[in-house]
This record gives sequence, structure tokens and C-alpha cells, in this order.
Amino acid sequence: MFRMNKHTKLALFVAPFLAVIGWIGGDIWVESQAMKKRIYTLEPDADFCDVMAKRCIVSSGDFQLNIYQEDGKTVLNSTFPLDTATFFMVGNDGEVTAYQLGMTDSPYYWSRETNFAEQNEAAGSKQKIRVVATVKGGQYIGEFTSTTQGS
Repeated sequence: MFRMNKHTKLALFVAPFLAVIGWIGGDIWVESQAMKKRIYTLEPDADFCDVMAKRCIVSSGDFQLNIYQEDGKTVLNSTFPLDTATFFMVGNDGEVTAYQLGMTDSPYYWSRETNFAEQNEAAGSKQKIRVVATVKGGQYIGEFTSTTQGS
């Protein structure tokens, strides 16, 4: 029969507690890393971006934003739930108009009434836009031009 000395017994008694403490500590560390500030650049998926025709998808890795106009509102639809979303229109003179978007239905959809459609409904219209979306401490930032293709 196998006999255990007091050190082996103590090790077998303490090991499960250390395993649980290590698992909880690892989880806390991973969550703290996820909340650190990080900045990612958004780039258009296609050669062009047309917000009016609902053909403007920008991405960074697995994260994607679809930006489009619907019923006088600028809408952002994302692949991950957002914490905040801001839409900027940059004029030819460099003047910037910012629109803080609000959540609609779920954290995946954000929108706000803007004058984007009024300024860009004609075919060939170009509008420089910026987007800042925040997901768990990570900021996704993009600047690109929307060109209205027309029908």
C-alpha cells in the first residue's frame, strides 16, 4: 500500500485551491487587458464608399461598420456591440460637423438625423466623413470620402 508523507498530503489539499485562484486571476487579467485603450484604423472594403446607396462598409480586422442613410438618418451597423459612435462631416473649407449617434434597438445599430442626404443626394456628390466607434476601450477611427454614384 502507498503511504503519503505530510508534504504530499498538504500539496494534494492545496492544489485545487491554487487552481481556482489561478483561473480567477487569469480571467481578471484578460478582462483588464480588454479594457485598455487601443486605436484601430478603419478602411473602406471596396474601392469606393457610397453612403446614400447603402454601399459603404469600412473595417479593421474582424470589426466592420456599415454606414448608410435611411429616412433622413445616418445609420451605423456594426459587427460588435458599440459603446459609443460619432459621425463627422468635413466640409471643403475644413469645417467639421460632429453628430453623436444614439443607440437604436440594440448596441449594434446607432443613428441620428443628419443633413448628409440633403448635401449628397445628387450623383457625383463627394463628402469627406469621419467615424469614431468605441468598443470596450478600443477606438475604431476612420476618415474616407463618400461618393454618391446615383441610379
